[in-house]
Amino acid sequence: MVDLYIYTFYDETKYWIMDNNKILFNLEVNERRISENFYDLFDNAGVKFNEIKRFAFINGPGSFTSLRFFLTFAKGLKVSVPDIEIIPLNLLELMAFTQNGEVNVIMGGSREFLKFFHYGKYRKTDNDFKIIEDVKLISYEDAKKIENPLFIGVKPDFDINEYNIDLIDMINFSDYKSEKGDIENIISLTPYYYKQFVTKKV
Repeated sequence: MVDLYIYTFYDETKYWIMDNNKILFNLEVNERRISENFYDLFDNAGVKFNEIKRFAFINGPGSFTSLRFFLTFAKGLKVSVPDIEIIPLNLLELMAFTQNGEVNVIMGGSREFLKFFHYGKYRKTDNDFKIIEDVKLISYEDAKKIENPLFIGVKPDFDINEYNIDLIDMINFSDYKSEKGDIENIISLTPYYYKQFVTKKV
């Protein structure tokens, strides 16, 4: 089974193409080079679009260009390969899923947006994963008051625990969402942009 996993945040994008848990090809690029590298992935891996059985990708919060590009690709892929499993992942939920117990997650964008942060609160047990507080915007001052947050983004000038997402994290969270049947309708799905702080349609 060929799987495609794409992690994207701010100016970083990572691709993994796998076949039966073996990495066929992986690549990390700057956001500005997404389109010029994307379709070469499949040639380099020796894979055709219709061979992909699962496509998991970050659907935000994140930057305008990468989220729009990958969600548009996902919708087109679903139309052309109807039986493919497409799993959009919320970045804050993905980070929280890597931890056990209750966790606060904060995401910062580029330096020009350090006055505000995305925030979510979650609880993970051996058998379940729950959203305690769904993603919302909080101020810089409110972010400073949160104890021991898990953080991703441009580091602010207060103590935080930075976390880097890897392939295993994406596979585990994708497996969980697949098993629970917790997958949104890809055709009607919209991405979360951090720059606008609103949800927009593709």
